Amino acid sequence: MITLRMILLLLLVWAAAPNQWTLAASLEKSERLVNQHDLKTTVAIGDYYLKQEAILAARDVLSKIGRAQNLGRDWNPSNPYWKQAEAAIVIKLMREVNKDFSSLEWLSEAWSQMNQAEFSEPELDMLLAHFSSEVGRKQAMIVDHTVAFHVMASLSMAGKIQEHLQGTEADRKRMQDLYNAEDDAMRFNHNENPEGTQFAFSPVGKKYFVNAVLKVSGLVSRRLYQMASQLPAHIDTSSAEVQAAVDAYRQARSAQS
Repeated sequence: MITLRMILLLLLVWAAAPNQWTLAASLEKSERLVNQHDLKTTVAIGDYYLKQEAILAARDVLSKIGRAQNLGRDWNPSNPYWKQAEAAIVIKLMREVNKDFSSLEWLSEAWSQMNQAEFSEPELDMLLAHFSSEVGRKQAMIVDHTVAFHVMASLSMAGKIQEHLQGTEADRKRMQDLYNAEDDAMRFNHNENPEGTQFAFSPVGKKYFVNAVLKVSGLVSRRLYQMASQLPAHIDTSSAEVQAAVDAYRQARSAQS
């Protein structure tokens, strides 16, 4: 027997369903919009910085091991056994970096939610259509490049980058090569593409650039600082690789005395 209460519940479900479908469609479009971007340069900047922090954290731990175990002055970053232990530590830390930063899964979710909150569904449709055009793809690159610039500027101005730290050479080159290639690829003739200028000065276009550049670069910078502070906690000083390097150094040291 259908009661009045059951009828009211059914009406509530039917009333809520269109809103749920709208939200789902909006989120799906927000996710597609995020997928128009390629933050490979920003990832390279983050990898470079976190590689630096991983090396510094590894060296700090190995110095403490040296003092605690009286390994002597020869236990230093130029020692081959130290290098063996340092490499093992850094490899493991960079696996954490790849999982929790470089994959950008965390950012894709946050950015999609931000787009959904900031833009109506018609605006999302307009943004998707624009960024699918030739000039739109160039402007998506401009957004990506500007995010990378802001992230690097944040790190530099905060004094977070140590230039020429041994062990980061390949990461630094990758970052610089990607940055330069992106800078070349994003350029287009404004005079021949008035739709690009029109979009950039439209209310939706301006809001999108501000959100993408300032808010996304802020999210990335905060993530980098957080991960850098957590790297030392991920170092296992009792790992087999570190112990093997220390033991091999002790044996070599004993053989020389």
